[in-house]
Amino acid sequence: MNAETKLRSLAIGDPTVSALIGTRWFNLRLLPGYINNGTCVRVTRVSTLYRYAQQGRQQLSAPRLQIDVLDFDPITCDNAAEVIMTFLGRISLAQTSQFDSPATTPPQFPNIILNKRPGMIPDVDASGNPIASKGPIFTQSIDVRIPNIDN
Repeated sequence: MNAETKLRSLAIGDPTVSALIGTRWFNLRLLPGYINNGTCVRVTRVSTLYRYAQQGRQQLSAPRLQIDVLDFDPITCDNAAEVIMTFLGRISLAQTSQFDSPATTPPQFPNIILNKRPGMIPDVDASGNPIASKGPIFTQSIDVRIPNIDN
């Protein structure tokens, strides 16, 4: 399972994150129309750092992910980004304990949040006409490096 799929699985299973976004957590691209239902999250892999030893490539990688939180309200968007940053501080993809049955909390949390930046996307079609009457989509982009066991 890749890092994006593991992250989505843990986010949807987390009661705090799930209360905010439900299942509106997408890998790579936001599906049309979902933003009208509330706060959405889009995850894009920026790069991957692979670890090597004398024997070759190790099973542990460290993908750098951009997690975009999107909403029509800038305050809701910022609050949701803070919840996701707190969530990132409670998980580890470098261990399998959270995916065991029953799931257990990992003993360490190796994720590194590199930065958080605001943005805005004009909600327009290819001709420049507004798609929704709610106005622009506000974003908070969280840049994070997450160690991950490649399995």
